[in-house]
Amino acid sequence: MVKNLPDQAGTRSAICNNVPSFSDMMLHRYGRLTKVAQCYLACLAVLLAFGPPVMAADNRLHNCGDDELDAPKRIVVCTSLLEDKAVSVNDQALAHFNRANALDGSGEYDRAIADLDQAIALDPNHILAFRRRAEIWMKKGDKARAIADYDQAIRLDPKDASIYRDRADVWASKMFYKRAIAEYDQAISLDPKNAVGYNNRGLLWSYIDDADRALADLSQAITLNPHYAEAVTNRGRVWSYKGEYDLALADYDYAIAINPGYVQAYDSRGLVWASRHKYDDAISDYNLAIAIDAGYAGAYRNRAAAWSDKGKYDTAIADYDQAIFLNPEDAAAYLGRCYVWLYMAKNNRAINDCTQALHYAPNYPSAYEALGIASMYKTDYVEAFANFNEAVRRNPKFAGFYQSRGIAGFYFGPAAKAQADLEKSAQMQPQDAYSAIWVDLARRRNGQSSILRVAKLDMTKWPAPLVRMLLGDQAPEVTLKAADDPDATIRNEQVCEANFYTAEFQRLQHRDDETLPLYRLVLSDCPKHFIEYLAAINALRSMGKAP
Repeated sequence: MVKNLPDQAGTRSAICNNVPSFSDMMLHRYGRLTKVAQCYLACLAVLLAFGPPVMAADNRLHNCGDDELDAPKRIVVCTSLLEDKAVSVNDQALAHFNRANALDGSGEYDRAIADLDQAIALDPNHILAFRRRAEIWMKKGDKARAIADYDQAIRLDPKDASIYRDRADVWASKMFYKRAIAEYDQAISLDPKNAVGYNNRGLLWSYIDDADRALADLSQAITLNPHYAEAVTNRGRVWSYKGEYDLALADYDYAIAINPGYVQAYDSRGLVWASRHKYDDAISDYNLAIAIDAGYAGAYRNRAAAWSDKGKYDTAIADYDQAIFLNPEDAAAYLGRCYVWLYMAKNNRAINDCTQALHYAPNYPSAYEALGIASMYKTDYVEAFANFNEAVRRNPKFAGFYQSRGIAGFYFGPAAKAQADLEKSAQMQPQDAYSAIWVDLARRRNGQSSILRVAKLDMTKWPAPLVRMLLGDQAPEVTLKAADDPDATIRNEQVCEANFYTAEFQRLQHRDDETLPLYRLVLSDCPKHFIEYLAAINALRSMGKAP
């Protein structure tokens, strides 16, 4: 059923809950600043060709800006220029800029920033210096200063769409997605034929759960550039979110055909296999991604989630550790590891990791949801509801947060409030059978009539047998038999659900003694990432029984 783990493409997990580190977001930059700088230097070389003979003969300025030279050599040449009192102010500014580029490439960010400060002091209209300094601020994690520098660059050239795209990327890295979308609106208005703008805005629409706008933008990006593997992969992710897994797989296959070395396509295809409970197939795709790029943190993170779903928690922790080693600011990796610690009954470690996720992504509602779940395990229900409330406040458009709060309230909160939350969740995903089931349970527990029969659900596949049982159309024994499946993983998951919802059905009929063994079967047999597992714990506690 519903999975707690947010970095998997489960049947009802929001795309924004699959939040990777921002480096994985595939906001395709095409090396924007580098190309602009190269063009600038090429134009300058033409001007120098017609300048004074002395300067034309001096190759130092050219070598100072030559990307093909080793960084240490460039730094020496640039320093020689800056120590020459005969060099003009404009050339000093250019030398500082070029030395900053070399220092940046060597990882000497503070010295690079100092050079860019000098370049800007000598030439306050040096747009490239502002932009390069913004990029280095981003590398240092100072996003506020990066935005300030992009502000200055836009003030100097308000018609350059690429600067708006760069500033949008910073807002997106802060998870201020609507601000980032507004920046891309401006970039697209200035450069409507640029596929990158549509790709990036489409991805951002997906992060705020607007799948239709995301599809429109990503399809436009592909129309403008049919070989744009990143956009094709991103569209596949949106199809996956909508539950259109065949369309998602088709896009991932197409992206891989375009670019067989594109790791994100394998990684994303792995998420579809995981959502279909084909965990071995998912792990196979993650292995391919890692074979192509052993430094790609996202594949380790998602492979960890698949191992977790298989109950291989130690292996999952090892992969999360590697993901965090490769990207220490990957909030989703901390969040995923938080859940595994919960499944291993190490609640304090779980809370530490969830808190760390919020440190790197303060606007991350799924981390608050996870803290709420951790608090439920610790029986701190006041803290649990406070965290669920915060998740809803930060993303009121995601049905899963209402559902998590509603299920918690079903056992330990005001009955009317729990029902309202579950109804809100069902309204936001009207074709989701599990949401309809929970609403029905809440209504009947509150003495109201069942509305499950009028719900517009697909009664040709699981969990239709659960619906029929709750309607009284078939016996629990028939439902349990219907849970059988040739795939052992799917069979185990469906039997888990059959036992849990049979217990809830029996409890509605005040046959509590018959529910106890069923709840305990859930705890012994269910995957721990299923909501039914925690719900069974809560059910037993609410009955005064030890889990």
